[in-house]
Amino acid sequence: MIAVASGKGGVGKTSVAVALARALRDRGRRTGLLDADLHGPDVPRLLGLRRDATARSVTLTGPRRLEAVDVDGIRVASVGFLLGGDQGLTMAGQFAELMLGRLLTQTDWGELDVLVADLPPGTGEILQGLVQLSGGDVSAVLVVTPAEVSHLDTGRAVAVLRQAGVPILGAVENMSYLACPHCGEHTALHTPAPPDRTVWALGISRLATVPFRTDAAVTAADLATVADLV
Repeated sequence: MIAVASGKGGVGKTSVAVALARALRDRGRRTGLLDADLHGPDVPRLLGLRRDATARSVTLTGPRRLEAVDVDGIRVASVGFLLGGDQGLTMAGQFAELMLGRLLTQTDWGELDVLVADLPPGTGEILQGLVQLSGGDVSAVLVVTPAEVSHLDTGRAVAVLRQAGVPILGAVENMSYLACPHCGEHTALHTPAPPDRTVWALGISRLATVPFRTDAAVTAADLATVADLV
């Protein structure tokens, strides 16, 4: 399992998770994609999927298994498939762990080589629950922007992951710059963090640098080198 994590929201973590899953699929890996962001399940939207029917209840346990949805050769599971498009899910603690366990262990994934998990921002119970439920067979890819607050918040995630014994493959720097469509000149979108206040100073490798795009898309080609590490 590859956990895509960040200490800061709004850095394009879900876009990186989806693009990484596509890059792994393109390399012939049987790939699953778990949307573990229970409060903001955006994976279905990025894949062009939407459920309009309103859910009257959500079952946390039971004998019935969930079906992973096949999207272009990627097996996908998300709490977003269990809710209407305008519904939200409020749960924490034991209930969040039960839902995460249902998505991870009670989904019919089929035969997989790798499962990419899109985590919510921060270092809460979802991150820690995923590490426990995976039995330790998990590595992490972090996502940051050049902004100092992104690096500082993600530095806290680094500490939590290391304490849990989770190997960190490195970090993707997203929204690094804006490329002019006419001349190709690069314009920084953030004031760069001081070098000693970055995750790079913590020994985290920079796996890829991805520019800002108006459609917020991260492509499989952007993460080719990351997929090669998995």
